[in-house]
Amino acid sequence: MSSSPSRSSSPHINDNDDDYDLLMSNVTPSSSPTRKRTADDAQLNENDLEEPLPSALVLRPNGNHLRAITSFATRKRLRPEQVTEVEAFVNDPPSVQLAKIFVSLKANENMLAKFQAAKPHFEINAALKTNLTRAVNAMLCSSKITQYKGEIAKNDVQTLLLRHRWGNFVVGTEHDKFSMDTVQKFIGDVFTQSRSVIKKEIVKSVEVSTRASSSKKKDTPTLRPDATHTTIYQLTKTIAHKLCGGKSTSIPITPALCSRVALMRKWHVKKVEGTVKDTDTTDYWELVDKDLQKIRTTARNGTTDADEIAKRVARAFSSILDKDRTRHGSNSTEQIPDAATATDEAGMAYQADIDEVIEARNRGQSFSGDAEQQSAGEPVDAEDGGNEV
Repeated sequence: MSSSPSRSSSPHINDNDDDYDLLMSNVTPSSSPTRKRTADDAQLNENDLEEPLPSALVLRPNGNHLRAITSFATRKRLRPEQVTEVEAFVNDPPSVQLAKIFVSLKANENMLAKFQAAKPHFEINAALKTNLTRAVNAMLCSSKITQYKGEIAKNDVQTLLLRHRWGNFVVGTEHDKFSMDTVQKFIGDVFTQSRSVIKKEIVKSVEVSTRASSSKKKDTPTLRPDATHTTIYQLTKTIAHKLCGGKSTSIPITPALCSRVALMRKWHVKKVEGTVKDTDTTDYWELVDKDLQKIRTTARNGTTDADEIAKRVARAFSSILDKDRTRHGSNSTEQIPDAATATDEAGMAYQADIDEVIEARNRGQSFSGDAEQQSAGEPVDAEDGGNEV
């Protein structure tokens, strides 16, 4: 009785056709039986071995291919010397072709760098200067501003710039570092100049200067009698007028703005009288900002209700305004309407736009300026208070 052949004699045969792992493990296909190396193989010279077939990458173009490439290069309006370079390129070995491509990329980078260096530097034109200056002044006169000195207000102006694209600030300018450095420096300079204008008017409203000893060459600040001080309403109007370059102002004069100016005047008087206490700074605008922050921080104690916080802030500023009028005088006939004293609706709408940017940032929102995001039913900040100044 003959025995059946063992499985080891046919390793490529597998009765289980569904066992793919086992099928794939048969590394020696049945059509390719293993070949034993003979002694004659060792005597073969390497030149006797059959050379591998050339791959498609090393094949040289024939005449038809070269004529087609030359025709294509001509249709693309390459210069004659460039066509010659193309013909040489297609006959180069692959490694040379890749090297030439890489060299060309580097050459293009150098040309682009020269172009960028030769490009004229960004300069702020008159229209952009005018609009940035107006935005800065409106920002400083907003009753919503949370910081007069620092980066926050500058960023708010930049937000407006990205929205309106004033002057020659076209799309893409914000991606050029030199251009943005130029714009940001201008914004910072305008803030510095406008704060100086405000401070000078506050000083003039209460102070008379006397010349100190000739050795010091410095004015000694001295307060005038309270009865001769400028009223807060008149002071606020003067500041708005000066910020507008002496022209008719479109900055709305509101009770809220007057109370902000009263806050500024309070700290100047404190510095002149030497009553500034418990603070780590003597810088005037830092003192104002710290007090502004203290008001809002105190208003949030024990509550997260936005309406309640706004009412507390309004009461604080109302108290500051009342104290200013008590000390520095007031005119009972100087009353302003609830809306503002601005006679043009465009000016009032512009100030509202400024306030919306500040409020959106205060709420931690990204302000895009889309009209649909500006809810007409949004409650008005109670900080605006009453109408008598």
